Amino acid sequence: MSTDIQTINSTMVPAEVVVSGTGTLDTLERASIDIQIATAHQYPRSLTTFKERAISIACFDEETAHSCIFQRPVGKDKSGRQQYAEGMSVRMAEIVASCYGNLRVGARIVEQTPRRVVVQGMAHDLETNFMSTSEVVEATITKNGQPYDERMRIVIAKAALAKARRDAIFQVVPKALAKPVEQAVRSMLVGDAEPLVKRRARAVQWVHTLGIPEERVWFALGVQGADDLTDNHLFRLTGLRTAIKDGEVTIDEAFPEIETESNAKQTAIEKAAATLQAKALRATKKVSAKNDQPEAEETEFNAKMNEIKKWVEEGCEIKDDYLSAIQMLGNFVNEGKLKDEWLEDAKQVVSEVAKKNGISL
Repeated sequence: MSTDIQTINSTMVPAEVVVSGTGTLDTLERASIDIQIATAHQYPRSLTTFKERAISIACFDEETAHSCIFQRPVGKDKSGRQQYAEGMSVRMAEIVASCYGNLRVGARIVEQTPRRVVVQGMAHDLETNFMSTSEVVEATITKNGQPYDERMRIVIAKAALAKARRDAIFQVVPKALAKPVEQAVRSMLVGDAEPLVKRRARAVQWVHTLGIPEERVWFALGVQGADDLTDNHLFRLTGLRTAIKDGEVTIDEAFPEIETESNAKQTAIEKAAATLQAKALRATKKVSAKNDQPEAEETEFNAKMNEIKKWVEEGCEIKDDYLSAIQMLGNFVNEGKLKDEWLEDAKQVVSEVAKKNGISL
């Protein structure tokens, strides 16, 4: 993720705005911003009012408080224990922005391909004339490298837009000002307002909606079962729930499958067997194809492989380029530009070129 920060000098609203030529929309936009800046200077924000309003909204009810904090797994430490990153969520950013006032906030899609979406969020403080932009890049492919369907790509793009807005807001609104709001939310979530037994029961009810064995949830939290949940565990579970809802993590990332030693060995054996079977099948196809095709066809085959190699060498730089090239080969078969029996060999050419350049597919 990259962040560009820039400052925009304010100007007073001109007495008369002349709109003409191709810059009509730009002129109107600049005039609109100038009016907003003038209004912000006329009615400056009150930090005391901001704090009171933000805490009041964030702690309006337990559901709202739950949505203000997220947690997501970020790997394991040396002892093998799961580590978590914690932060203020998209909903918290929306509350902060609305209560802070005199802000312009937005987000847009910069680039969208079958493999990724790049979005840019923007926040502009009209009082201080400070603006910040934030970019978020999200992959739109499965674990197997296949692009998601169009509906899923739209869902991921919407989540990325929300995250980009959140990041931009917290670059303009100092997080120190949002800390009291976060502390009020924490106090509400882990306070003594409701018995621990009831909060455990509500947590278990949510776990049952995930569609996975609940043992995976307890294992991720480091407990034996629901009766072992403490206030800290429930707070972490709340953060993970918000992260899943906001698209920060998937259910499998938050609560990975429990891998036993026997399962790990079985998985390794299955992968090795599948790899050997695939190699044997490709070797059989190659021998069969070479025995059946006449000399002219073999010359055509070699020419096509050289053509693909040159095409890849000239057009591919990063790993995603090579993966896209492999996907394009399937389209070549459908379009009649490549014979189906040559597809595996063509993919091998792409992999060899990638390997030569230090990229493993």
